[in-house]
Amino acid sequence: MDVAMELIDSMMPKFRSEMRGILKVIEQLDEEDIPWAPNIESNSIANLVAHIRGCVHSRIEQILLGIPDTRDRDKGRIVWD
Repeated sequence: MDVAMELIDSMMPKFRSEMRGILKVIEQLDEEDIPWAPNIESNSIANLVAHIRGCVHSRIEQILLGIPDTRDRDKGRIVWD
């Protein structure tokens, strides 16, 4: 096993643990909580979740697994009425 794969293998338990924690928090939210942001200058919960998903795609799927990036980054920010 090369050094890169050893590093990835060593990081996966922490990654999985963090993702489980994020999912636990999201599962506790009601639908009306999703667009909430603490103030106008801050991102909503929906935007933060979208950002996390984009980072997972970019860092793990795209870089490590070679899955192409098909996101439309101009449409990335979610705006709620």
